[in-house]
Amino acid sequence: MYKLFLFCFILSSFTSFATKRDSSKVEWIKVYFNERSDHSVALPNNYSHDLYDMMLPLIHRIDSAKFSVDVAAYDFQNMRIAHALANAARRGVRVRVVTDNSTRNRVPKYNTLIWDTLRKAGIYSIDDAGTVYFPDGKIVSLAQNLPNAGAIMHHKFAVIDNISEDPEDKYVWTGTMNLTYTGPWNTNATLVIKDNRITETYAEEFEQMWGSKTIIPNANSAKFHKDKHKSKNNIHFVGNTRVEAYFGPMDRGNTKPSISTRITELIEKYALHDVNFLAFAISSNIPLSQAMIDRSGRGEIYLNGVIDPAFYARYRNTGDIWTKPEMSFGKRSILPGKEVRKLHEKTIIIDARYPYPEQHKSVVLVGSYNFSKAAELANDENILMIFDNKIANQFYQDFSGVQNRAKGISYHRYPEIDTSKWYTNFKINDNGTIDVELDTTFMYPVSLLGIELPRIWAGHKDSSFYYSAEANAYLKELLQGASLKFSAGKEKPEHYFNRYFAYVTARKDSINTQVNHQLLATGNAIYSKKNRQQEDSIQSFLLAEKYAKEHGIGIWAHPELINTKKLTPEAEKLKNLFPLDINYASIEDLMLIKGVGIKTATSIVEYRQENGYFNTMDELLGIKGIGPATLEKLKEYLFIGN
Repeated sequence: MYKLFLFCFILSSFTSFATKRDSSKVEWIKVYFNERSDHSVALPNNYSHDLYDMMLPLIHRIDSAKFSVDVAAYDFQNMRIAHALANAARRGVRVRVVTDNSTRNRVPKYNTLIWDTLRKAGIYSIDDAGTVYFPDGKIVSLAQNLPNAGAIMHHKFAVIDNISEDPEDKYVWTGTMNLTYTGPWNTNATLVIKDNRITETYAEEFEQMWGSKTIIPNANSAKFHKDKHKSKNNIHFVGNTRVEAYFGPMDRGNTKPSISTRITELIEKYALHDVNFLAFAISSNIPLSQAMIDRSGRGEIYLNGVIDPAFYARYRNTGDIWTKPEMSFGKRSILPGKEVRKLHEKTIIIDARYPYPEQHKSVVLVGSYNFSKAAELANDENILMIFDNKIANQFYQDFSGVQNRAKGISYHRYPEIDTSKWYTNFKINDNGTIDVELDTTFMYPVSLLGIELPRIWAGHKDSSFYYSAEANAYLKELLQGASLKFSAGKEKPEHYFNRYFAYVTARKDSINTQVNHQLLATGNAIYSKKNRQQEDSIQSFLLAEKYAKEHGIGIWAHPELINTKKLTPEAEKLKNLFPLDINYASIEDLMLIKGVGIKTATSIVEYRQENGYFNTMDELLGIKGIGPATLEKLKEYLFIGN
């Protein structure tokens, strides 16, 4: 009872951002997931919408818009959304787009097509540096970027028909998914909310960044990052469901509600039984993480989490507590994810397994907000906190699906490979795998079955395995301009460890080449018995390898060097180059030193030209940007000659 009373007190502390009464009569929240949920934990008649085409809910809302569509997109590469927006603009809907400066042209072959499509439809856009992009191709930048330029506009939301006078027209789409081609394959969650007050709150956030209420953005009035003011309303009710909506980062005057503080309060004061999270990134030294760790350490709650494997590996390498043994026993279970691509969700589910839900609402927290200091203090973010047993249970089904895959109990969905199709869009990696476009612009790795190429990098980029450069160059030349077909004999390629293993046929100039066999016969690979293979292929491969071995072809010219490491050509060059005589080194030579860029290298050469030869290494301290620590590093690579 004390905890429930305390929670009511906490809620009252947030009612200074009180709700206005909704005027929409029909209100709802629908949630979508793109990976397989665990329906065994579903409440009755409450199965989650899993394995969903994640772009469809947004496309449907754009297609049904009658008055306006406002999109805030951190990363925008998906042409399906671009076409929907262009079509909406052509039928008279006002379309406006806010994006992040750093990602706007990150992938030119996608981004250029996106922005050209929007421009030709008469759509304006603005980025968080204050640059305005006009439909006629004109680009107008401010004399100086907007403040806090190092932060990112990390939002993923769309506001539909907010300018309509009818409250029944208003919708918000949001969640964890970027509008990229890989977004629907990264593990994500999205929501569509029909509620006029929440829509107006998100519209308020959008127009701060847009800088005007018209179709044309005003960079002089636009506010991003720490310059945005607090929302008029943070507490809403969708029907009878309490929903709290917050936007980051904290403003310069700290007048906005702190997202970090609110999450920490819910974990410390509201959670009675369990806290479960999916995290792309989660810093262990922030208050909300400390609250999870402390309460689970005292045995007060169960703590379960799955972290994206790339970030988990980073945490493991730095000895972070999330990867310590104590996070894997008792009431704790923190695991690295095993998803088809990134575990991109940022969700926390509180008391999803509480045995008396009718007395205590489960809560789900979801949005663009990564659990980090940058999300709290620098980046444009949004998060929803939904107090509803059924919605929280749908998120818990999704969480359980991710957790089961992390434990190896079940396996993720992956794109199908068509053994009858010739694939033309692919790239060859230095480790001998081939990334193939199996879904629209979604590249997926295929390894060559039955063979092993020497790897380019042998742990460090200064060394590679013997014959790796020659073997990988041969493979790239063999496949240059070819079409590829993948099989496993009479069967489909098998899928292991986030990739297919296949026999590859390359067609070039009407000539077919069996790639796996060819690499063995030319001494560019060795036979590997890993994974299930066809018996006739095994015999053929062994004979091809035997021929190359007996004739000393390729890698077999020096069999004693197989699986040994050697310096890369770049490392050999650097080995013979250093140390450099600082009085004769060129800018290009200096830039070969690790950590030295063009600015520092140019400053050293200019200093030498203006002041004459260096007599001591300590003279480098007279150059702006070089301090004692940098000087010590440079001394390893430089000397002063006669």
